[in-house]
Amino acid sequence: MKVGAIAINLFAKQLVGGVPFEAAKGIVQDLNDKDMTGEQKRAAAVARLHELGYALAGFLVNLAVELAVAWLKERSK
Repeated sequence: MKVGAIAINLFAKQLVGGVPFEAAKGIVQDLNDKDMTGEQKRAAAVARLHELGYALAGFLVNLAVELAVAWLKERSK
């Protein structure tokens, strides 16, 4: 794994929590190849995290999704 992806992973697990961030990464990976706009993907990821029952404040759910997107981009470089 790339250094940037590792750093994002560690940072996100500290801020958001390990289990919710792992869920966010999986959701973002699943949505990555869907024929949707970025905003639609973000909204779907946030909704999915809520469906899974993660009781995170709204800003933390959004942060988890954004960090998962950054992680995926860094990992694919």
